[in-house]
Amino acid sequence: MRWFLLIAFAISPCVSAEDLLPEKHRASGQDALYGQALFSLHAGEYQKALGLNQALQQRRHKNTPLLKIQQATAQLGLGMSQQAKKHYKKLLAAKSNKLISHGTRAQAWFYLAKHFYNKGMWPTALQAIHQVKGIHLNPKLKDEFHFIAATLELFQGKAKLADKHILAISAQSMWAAYAFLNLAVSYTERDVHINQVDAVFEKAKMLTKYTQHPESLEDKINLMAGQFFFATGRGRSAIKHLKAVSLDGAFTSKALLTYGWALTEQWQYHDALQPWYMLKTNHSPLNQDVQETLIAIPHLLEKLNAKVMALGAFDYASEQYEMIYKQLEESAKRLNTGEFIEPLLAQQIPDKWGAFAAIDLSLPNHPDRIYLKDVMSKSYFQGELKNLRDLHVMRSQLNSGIAQLNAFEKVQIARRDEYQQVKTDKRINLTSRQLLKLNKRYKALRATIDKAFKNPSGVGLASEFEKSQLASFKQLKTDFKVLNDNSHYLQRLRRVEGVLKWALSQRYYERKKEVSKNLAILDGKIKQTRNQLKAAKLAFRSSPKSFNGFDKKVARLRTQYQQQLKRLDVVYQKQREKVGGIVKLDIKKRQKLVMDYQLQARLAAARLFDETSNKHRVVAGAEVRQ
Repeated sequence: MRWFLLIAFAISPCVSAEDLLPEKHRASGQDALYGQALFSLHAGEYQKALGLNQALQQRRHKNTPLLKIQQATAQLGLGMSQQAKKHYKKLLAAKSNKLISHGTRAQAWFYLAKHFYNKGMWPTALQAIHQVKGIHLNPKLKDEFHFIAATLELFQGKAKLADKHILAISAQSMWAAYAFLNLAVSYTERDVHINQVDAVFEKAKMLTKYTQHPESLEDKINLMAGQFFFATGRGRSAIKHLKAVSLDGAFTSKALLTYGWALTEQWQYHDALQPWYMLKTNHSPLNQDVQETLIAIPHLLEKLNAKVMALGAFDYASEQYEMIYKQLEESAKRLNTGEFIEPLLAQQIPDKWGAFAAIDLSLPNHPDRIYLKDVMSKSYFQGELKNLRDLHVMRSQLNSGIAQLNAFEKVQIARRDEYQQVKTDKRINLTSRQLLKLNKRYKALRATIDKAFKNPSGVGLASEFEKSQLASFKQLKTDFKVLNDNSHYLQRLRRVEGVLKWALSQRYYERKKEVSKNLAILDGKIKQTRNQLKAAKLAFRSSPKSFNGFDKKVARLRTQYQQQLKRLDVVYQKQREKVGGIVKLDIKKRQKLVMDYQLQARLAAARLFDETSNKHRVVAGAEVRQ
């Protein structure tokens, strides 16, 4: 069963917590808090959704099934598997619950099983998968359901039940290749004929074309088949599979190493040197496959009776092991100083945490990334690193909260100073007085304008010269009335006076239109200024509320955050030491292996040196006797 856990985590995509929700969501009236909780849940903000859900349950004084489902979903998103499992089992097992349809119930059990399957809790996952009714499951999920069920049944040793699920998978589904690969691994653990094992491996390779990464999966199948056949003493079958592994993939180094040993088992020593030299040349010495090759090459040269070359190869291997040991020591120092964990945590997505938030394990341009890939690929390490990442995010949030309190305090002081400055300068009163003066001047202006435009004839807009002309016209009329036979002069006077009054009336309408437009603009500005002044007065009166009464609250929150941060730092350091301890243990194991290899190389070099020296002495003695 040693391959099952590795295969499960390598090929199973991560399930989102929102997949556990019913397919159809029911609204709860016009409840804004419920809508906010549901939105947060689907947005992946599980912590916020859980808090809102608890507030809803307290407000309603009852635990509705739908709220319980959402609560369990949020708990799964935060990695609280045990608490969520209790809620789901209680809800999904209640067949009388009309809220959950058969399809939704099957889907919930399936995703619950998938969640525990991905976490490595396979006995619990098997219990959940047995509750899934295949006839009610979404057709898009059936192939994946049969794959997970087959894998879990194989884990329990129930081959017949697993075979039923494997046969139910569509041949063109991506899960078919993975299912047959698991079946082949199961055959290697049981007493199954070698031809049948080979046939299942070939079947799995044939189905890789329906997967997302067929080349990589085919290399993995060939490597697993080659290692199995080599371990069982079938070197030719192992060579056939190992030769098919690509030279630029993730499984190249292990394939080249095993390929060389398989050729050695077949007495093909010259051919075995080629893959080993290729492995040593193209890969880093920190790779454990390369380290094994360094000690294997001189032993093979010794078998070929090239003892002088073997002696040089042993000396070279001893030097390389010395260099590798020093590099591992430097890695341990970097681990102690945080040069490994800090960059790893720094490249994580901020505010993304919980069981469903993936961890970025790329470590670009890091000197330890070559051999740390082996450590980081282990599910136990990833689980502990996720816990450390979650603590790191919590600590960042608490530090951010303290920084926000400090910023709020600064804004509070700035607002208080502004208020005192405005109060001292009496800006509001001065502005009010200026506005009152402007209002008086505006009223006087309106009176003047109304007086000017009172007479539609335009006399009010006449200039002094025009006014004098009108007065003279009036006087002439009086004078002409005294004279006799003055009709001719009166007609001429009326004509001249009419031209002047017509010009004044034309000017009246143009000026009135322009002045009315300007007055409307001025009225709007005065009204806007008046409203701004009212708003300023209101803001001035209410501004003390923005900085008064917060001192105790801020101090209490800061104390609370600092206490939580202090406790969190203790837990964080312990978890960091735990993660570092996993890497340190791996480094010690690697150092021990390197020291064993180095000791073998030195002993073999000493033995070869004695053998070659004795041979030369024997030859020299024979020549002397002759």
